Amino acid sequence: MIYREIELNKLMQACLDELRGLYTSEQSVRILLVVVSSYYLDSFEQNNSKKFEQNWVQPVENSIVDNLVNKIKQLEFHNEDLKGIFTGLIDSSLQFTSISTMRTLRIVIDRLRSFQFIDQKEIVQLINLLAFEFSKEEGTHETPDAITKLSLGLVDFKYIQSFADFCSGISSVALEMSRRLETLEEASRMSYYGEEINVSACLISKLLMIVNRVPNTTIINKDVLDIVSKEGEQQTFDFILSDSPFGVKWNSESARNDPRYKYGIPPRSSADWAFYQNVLYHLNEKGKAIVVGTKGTLVRSTEVNIRKAIIEDDLIEAIITLPESLYSKTSISTELIIFNKAKPKSRLGKILFIDASEHSYKINRNQHTITEDGISKIIDAYWTGTEEEWFCRFIDVEKIRHYKYSLNSKEYLVFDILKNSFHQTVKLGEISEIRRGVQLSKEEYEELSIATTHYLLNIKDIEDGRITYDEESKITYKKPDWLEKFAIQPMDILITSKGSTIKFVIVEEPYKKAFISGNLSIIRVDPKRYNVYVLYEFLQSEVGRRMIDGLQTGTTIKLINPSKLEQLEVPSFTIELMNEVGEKLKYNKQEYEEIIKETKERFVIQKQVLLEKLGIHNT
Repeated sequence: MIYREIELNKLMQACLDELRGLYTSEQSVRILLVVVSSYYLDSFEQNNSKKFEQNWVQPVENSIVDNLVNKIKQLEFHNEDLKGIFTGLIDSSLQFTSISTMRTLRIVIDRLRSFQFIDQKEIVQLINLLAFEFSKEEGTHETPDAITKLSLGLVDFKYIQSFADFCSGISSVALEMSRRLETLEEASRMSYYGEEINVSACLISKLLMIVNRVPNTTIINKDVLDIVSKEGEQQTFDFILSDSPFGVKWNSESARNDPRYKYGIPPRSSADWAFYQNVLYHLNEKGKAIVVGTKGTLVRSTEVNIRKAIIEDDLIEAIITLPESLYSKTSISTELIIFNKAKPKSRLGKILFIDASEHSYKINRNQHTITEDGISKIIDAYWTGTEEEWFCRFIDVEKIRHYKYSLNSKEYLVFDILKNSFHQTVKLGEISEIRRGVQLSKEEYEELSIATTHYLLNIKDIEDGRITYDEESKITYKKPDWLEKFAIQPMDILITSKGSTIKFVIVEEPYKKAFISGNLSIIRVDPKRYNVYVLYEFLQSEVGRRMIDGLQTGTTIKLINPSKLEQLEVPSFTIELMNEVGEKLKYNKQEYEEIIKETKERFVIQKQVLLEKLGIHNT
């Protein structure tokens, strides 16, 4: 089977290579998809009850385009379901033909005719491969196979008679579900409804349903966020899956009279919770839904009231943190949110958190997938409800209220466990003042760098626990209060508030006057409450870093919000003990840095002496 798929891929790429000499990559996929599908459907109708025979028409070069156009028009005329699909996909691609066009199409059809398809299923397989090739070329937001496989493992098909996919793409999820149902002989009782904004993806989706003989399907070319009327009919489903685009800006003003947004209207900057509320609106009273989101959707303060209302209605059954880079076009990490309007009694007032972020492996240079063991482990944890430290745990809504309705799994599976390992704790915000640096536009920076008074520190200026003061990065202050808000002082801890790696440094004497940029935050410790060197070492420890990692938010770039840092609970000791240990830590740090400095200087001198023996002189 794998060998045949490889051969089909080779055939597809060979045909596409021929077409790409005349058409764009996307046009080439469309044309080949129409050629293969039209001949397949024509062949199927003629040989429906006979032994499989290839029915590729002998191409006559001068009339090949006319033959193809006539064939697709006939198919659309005789099959109402096909109406507009082929003509919509080819569009104007074949309106302007030449000798080169005729010759290329003849070569392509000759390749198809000469390939020995075992049966009709192999032609269907080629059509499916072309559809997925289209989604790559078009850059549509298609759900990765691993997420599809996992999601379908989290539902019980016995209780599903209606399934919907909002933002359905080419309906790859519906296709996989139909394959599973086919083995259960339940396909005939299942209905499928899809909504997709991309016209081409919608047409291909309809074609795939016809070619793969998926019954009871309705696919609509529609923007999911189009206004729904209060008087309109509310269509509901047993199961909904929605993998909507992440962080889409939208016209939130138009949603004011839309009945879907009973829990609140999301901000203009992100329609994530608009998509999710659309799903909740279309779930029936016993329905279950799975949506794909990002860490930002679970923690952003701009949507906290929406999360609060939905959590208080007890509609969220589980949050599953997935590995990074599952999508081919982005390294973003993703989360599954499982909504359930009929949660089991044992799970009422609770949410199951699962962290599967480490269960992945690389499938190409840019993309990862979830391991088979990881998928099995998630599915087993969801159905059995067996808790496992660091991996899965039920959290009472009361605790989620305490965490201000954050749905970040790491806060409950990492942060909370580590915090409880200390005898006593204190919140970082109670022992220190935390401030984010100044955000400057390019124009503001240029204006403030004419006459300078301070350095402007950024992430690059913190390395190996030291500050580098860049002479090329100096500004003056715009307002007098900057001197209090953004200027560093001795014994401040600076922490990166943005980026993939967390960096720390203590501002020690001698230091230079400097402001911090918005990529950094100041932790200004009250020396009467805590020792700065003890805090610095704790934050850099494995435990400290894991706890901070549990607070990070952001999608493509990880962020540490000062308000989150204030909630970080650090181990509490007597100030006398901390000062005693802190003084030793300070001395140890200074001694280490001095040894490193001397070693580097000795290395440079010795290297120069050795190179001069070879006649190599540094200028």
